[in-house]
Amino acid sequence: MSAQLPRLLVFLVIGLVIGAAASYAYVNSTVSSTINELNSKIAQLQDQIKLLNQTIEYRIGVTLPLTGHLQDVGGQWRTVVDMAFEDLNKEMQKYGIRVKFTPVILDDKTDATQALVNVQTFYQAGIKVVIGPAASSQVKAVKNYADDNKIVIISPSSTAPTLALPGDFIYRTVGSDAGQAKALAALVKSQGVSKVIVFHRNDEYGVAFEKFFEEEFKALGGTSIGIPYDTTLEDYASEVAQLSVRARQEGVEGIVIITFDTDGVNILSHASKDPYLATLKWFSSEGIHGARGLLEDPVASFIQRTNLLGTRPLFKENPLLHDFAARYKAIRGHDPPVFSANLYDAIILAGWAIVRAGTYDGVAISKALVEVARTYYGVSGLTMFDENGDKLFQDYSVWTVKPVDGKYEYADVGSYSGGTITFG
Repeated sequence: MSAQLPRLLVFLVIGLVIGAAASYAYVNSTVSSTINELNSKIAQLQDQIKLLNQTIEYRIGVTLPLTGHLQDVGGQWRTVVDMAFEDLNKEMQKYGIRVKFTPVILDDKTDATQALVNVQTFYQAGIKVVIGPAASSQVKAVKNYADDNKIVIISPSSTAPTLALPGDFIYRTVGSDAGQAKALAALVKSQGVSKVIVFHRNDEYGVAFEKFFEEEFKALGGTSIGIPYDTTLEDYASEVAQLSVRARQEGVEGIVIITFDTDGVNILSHASKDPYLATLKWFSSEGIHGARGLLEDPVASFIQRTNLLGTRPLFKENPLLHDFAARYKAIRGHDPPVFSANLYDAIILAGWAIVRAGTYDGVAISKALVEVARTYYGVSGLTMFDENGDKLFQDYSVWTVKPVDGKYEYADVGSYSGGTITFG
């Protein structure tokens, strides 16, 4: 018995040593596994922190009429685009939002087909938000493609009432011409004119404007005769000569022109040489406003002789607009042209809508755009949309061209609000 006890003690000690070694190996393995898991989670968190610290870049398409019938104004809008993107990115930095917006600008040549090509090009490049196009005929051309592919289109200057449709991806930061037609009709009547010819572009913009103007002018007791002209012509000498003959035949008191800038300047330059047309009162929509050709003779002198007055969408009594106009003038040396405020706000709204959506998705951005616009007050005033995606509240300015310090400048000489024309 006594001889076996040392053996038992030896085996017991050996067992304890083996058990301790096994326990140490197990604990060491468990600790090692736990450390590896912690390191993996730390690495994941570090990756997430890197993503949070990275600046996300969003590209926004901008289709501008840098050539074609709106090239004069389109070139000036290029400055507005630069101003808006610079301010938008400063706002992101101010609020600590790690987002940068970059414009991708294409020339649509004031052409409907080219506008569609531009939108298709943007989409193929992964761009889901597009500022523009400018003309209503162009917006009509891109509408189906934008709707089918859920591309948010924000036009700052398309005004045709025929495009005021609910449930699509087309938004316009300007009121439709249903409102401007009423303002222009009131302006014409306020000048003691009861019978006019409306000489207008034969396109989506001109045809719709003429139709709505005729209805509004008739409601005020006036008579309106619509004469469309071909928008593809290079010169309008013959068309203006025919306009003069028709004006004599009809015994009208005034001419209303619905034009863009290059065609409008050409039309007025020929009208300035016609003694009879110079005896009539002339009126215009916003389409020609901002064209530099109106500030040069013989057109500028013709405007003085005929007291040409026009309407344009603008909320004058807005300190943000005054600041914006001063900044623009400091860059370009003259006041911003028509729709500049609407273009600026379109870009700012687009940026904040993307941020609010939290994803670069057309459906999400479309919904966010409506929400952002409800509370955003910009250089064009209140920006909320109506049920058709058009600017809900729109006032109008009365503009002309006047001599100032030996040169001609655009001037706002009145306004239209609540059905009333007010000068001063």
